[in-house]
Amino acid sequence: TLVESETSRCSKIVSNLLAFSRKSELELKAMSINELLEKCILLSQHKLMLQNIQIKTDFDPGIPEVLGDFNQTQQCVINLIFNAIDAMPDGGTIVITGSNQILGPDGSQTGLMLPEGPYVRLSVRDEGPGIPDSHLSQIFDPYFSTKGKGTDKGTGLGLAITHSIVTQHGGDIHVEPRNSAGGATFTIYLPACQQSL
Repeated sequence: TLVESETSRCSKIVSNLLAFSRKSELELKAMSINELLEKCILLSQHKLMLQNIQIKTDFDPGIPEVLGDFNQTQQCVINLIFNAIDAMPDGGTIVITGSNQILGPDGSQTGLMLPEGPYVRLSVRDEGPGIPDSHLSQIFDPYFSTKGKGTDKGTGLGLAITHSIVTQHGGDIHVEPRNSAGGATFTIYLPACQQSL
């Protein structure tokens, strides 16, 4: 019924607001980005099939482990995958790439608020319409959403929660509003484990 649907939606909004507002204890462990991504794709499989969307991956060899909370980092990647799915209601392809990134005097990445050092770079690219320039300054705002009232596509908090978790891990997130396929690219940077380099 409509009442049950709205109750469920409100419950999800409250749950996401609580997740966004609290700074939970992180259970930091060395983890493989490859294993993390495999789990995220598996958990997203049902929604991918419903929307007729494929995922392609392209990872550099020898990507180091990162120090992070597996469950929270998993939530970040799933949020980015779901965001890409919502951007392509008629289907398409999501491309996820992973690589090493050295930030600092010998390999700086402009626009990132990060200290120099080794990072793992994970990008999620869609083939949607891209992000209008007018939305760019608000996309990580928890009170901003392009999803209309009563929608069943989500609460609009996914990117805000992702930004919060990534920064808690000492990383950063960058968005390219339009790529060669026309859609947007979200890239997260997480500090690499020094011992795995």
